[in-house]
Amino acid sequence: MERRNDIPNLLAMYIRNTSEIYNITSRLQNCIIKKINKGVQPQLEYLANCSTMKTIVREAAKLLYKYDGIIPTRQEKQEAAREHAKYILDSVQYSIQKHQ
Repeated sequence: MERRNDIPNLLAMYIRNTSEIYNITSRLQNCIIKKINKGVQPQLEYLANCSTMKTIVREAAKLLYKYDGIIPTRQEKQEAAREHAKYILDSVQYSIQKHQ
């Protein structure tokens, strides 16, 4: 049985290694790039709580239950959402800097 503090890492593994979730993440990154180009700077907490991020985490939680038999708590889902939001913002910043 996995330790409870490993569950956000397991969620992150499913988030980053599942093609369907990757496609959702890519669309979200593209939307954020467009917003930044228009002068809007998205906040980490806003991104972590947006409906698209909730969909991403929900899908990862389903996979976690399906393959590992673990049901993540709300706090674990929120932690995974914040970590993925940070990952997305870092990726977007890198992408923007690379193209300048």
